[in-house]
Amino acid sequence: MTIEELIDLQEAGSRARVLGLASHENPYLKPGRTPTKDTIALEDWIARHDAWKFGWEAENASREGKIVSFFSNIVRPNRRQVLG
Repeated sequence: MTIEELIDLQEAGSRARVLGLASHENPYLKPGRTPTKDTIALEDWIARHDAWKFGWEAENASREGKIVSFFSNIVRPNRRQVLG
């Protein structure tokens, strides 16, 4: 996946949140979208799923007034989360 595709997927997740979609409505969670036999395809699917989810979560945090803590957790994750 290119950086442009990554950004597009993050923007799509953000737009989905703006439109009122729930996080579980990630298009990569639709039946039949998850590759099962090809490791490389699965890694690509995970990256795309996570990019969309990141965009959705960032927009959600922004709407809830929690954007600073959202990004702080990414930059400085809680030690228990990392070790746990």
